[in-house]
Amino acid sequence: MPSTKAKELIAYLDNIQQSDYIDDPDSDGDRIAVAEAARRLLARFETPFERAWRLSWINSNIHMAVQVVLDVGIWEAWYLSKRREISLLELHALARRLFRLLAAEHVIQELGEDIYGATDFSQALGQHDDTVAQTILSGTHHGLDSSRNLPQFLARTAYAEPLDPRNSSYMDLTPERLGMFERCRANPDYQASFIGFMRGLAAYKLDWTQIYDTNILMSDFDINGELPLLVDVGGAHGVDVERLLSRYPGLPDGKLILQDMPDVIAMAKVNEKITVMHYDFFTPQLVKGARAYFMHAIIHDWDDLDAGRILSHTAAAMKKGYSKLLLYESVLVSTGATLYQSVADVSLMHLISAAERTEAKWRELLRATGFEVRKIWQHPSSLESVIEAELA
Repeated sequence: MPSTKAKELIAYLDNIQQSDYIDDPDSDGDRIAVAEAARRLLARFETPFERAWRLSWINSNIHMAVQVVLDVGIWEAWYLSKRREISLLELHALARRLFRLLAAEHVIQELGEDIYGATDFSQALGQHDDTVAQTILSGTHHGLDSSRNLPQFLARTAYAEPLDPRNSSYMDLTPERLGMFERCRANPDYQASFIGFMRGLAAYKLDWTQIYDTNILMSDFDINGELPLLVDVGGAHGVDVERLLSRYPGLPDGKLILQDMPDVIAMAKVNEKITVMHYDFFTPQLVKGARAYFMHAIIHDWDDLDAGRILSHTAAAMKKGYSKLLLYESVLVSTGATLYQSVADVSLMHLISAAERTEAKWRELLRATGFEVRKIWQHPSSLESVIEAELA
């Protein structure tokens, strides 16, 4: 039994509610900072063995259980039933073992013997096309096996830093050696889960228009002219260009353009004012003279050689002294990198043999491709920065 002191601490922690401490529920900055503090608290209370056990066994088994229940349709059926409780007497005996594990991890609530209650998380898992379920699927399709294979991959490559996009831990897993993006194009389910995960990340991240002063773009823009205001290059689901439209809802049709590959753009559901365009960013840019060319987490997927190709095509379409390049990217700091930045960096390592860049690396890359960085826009609540550049 816990001591009196421990019981008091447990009661205090169990009674903490997000609404008691977060003034603005629409701002993630405070919530993320508190969540980081909670992780630090857990790290101080876990023994080294408990932490190893959680990292190696608990997390993988939780993911497996969530995935199995997702595969057999229980999450979706539970969500659609509108019931807050479910009895395992109605389900296969296998579910009892999985639900016991999920309740221990607070994915669901244990209300009594074989009686379980829904949580916000389990309800979100029941919305199959939503970002939460698709994030679980994307881990199954892409992240888990690739990360588990990385130690063997590094051993075979003499622990060289993975920077060759034609040789990655992900490609090493299968005989056909398809890269992640190639596999997405070959398998609609893999594509859907990755896009769903990216859509979730985009919603999780701070709206880029809250970081960058978009009035700069409007100041020299002819709203009645023929040229567009912004081209969202590789914009996938269109969340970022939609955010700009929400700031300037009076923009005429065609002033905002969303570009991506045909199979990706087919899944975009954007405002009819936004022009949707098929485009491969390894080919010459189709839209010339736009006020801004925007890329969100595009360049970080590629090494300097391929990133240079993408940026060169963009530069060739820009009007010197007028057009701007806006990169919404992670800019690694020398110390104190966040968990998100660190996980993103290592995920790039094993998935596509790429890496996040420091400010110095970004400036070096852009200088080499004919750009000059005007400003790096940052926000204390944002995981990413907006790099504003122009033709040198």
